[in-house]
Amino acid sequence: MPKLSPAFLALPLALVLAACGSEPDPAANDADSFAARINQNAGASPAPEATATPTIAKPLPGAAPGAFAAGTQTDPAAKTCGANLMGPFIGKPADQPTRAAIAKTLGRTDNLRFVVFGSVDTVNPDPTNPRLSLMLDAQNIIRDARCG
Repeated sequence: MPKLSPAFLALPLALVLAACGSEPDPAANDADSFAARINQNAGASPAPEATATPTIAKPLPGAAPGAFAAGTQTDPAAKTCGANLMGPFIGKPADQPTRAAIAKTLGRTDNLRFVVFGSVDTVNPDPTNPRLSLMLDAQNIIRDARCG
């Protein structure tokens, strides 16, 4: 086995000790120095142009407008519970006239529940369930409609 010289072994130790003795410049951590470091590339070439314009998929038939979320009114499969019909009621108070209009729109009152604000621990969502759950906020306003 080759024998290593003591000078060769001392070199890494000398480098480590030299690095330990240097203190970071406290002025480099002030707000102006930070902003200068961030903006140093501001004059660089701009980001490349997009190579293709993104296309947004059209909503599926039977879905309410908005971003898709499984089991909610934006999911066409939500027609199993009627969540896709609840768009006009979102943002309305869950008072008796609104509840009657919801029952009329659904054509039923079974498998319908109003989930009051703060009862998250007692609700087990199941998007495959035909029950319609209308989620209410603290002011008793209908905020979401989902199956389960």
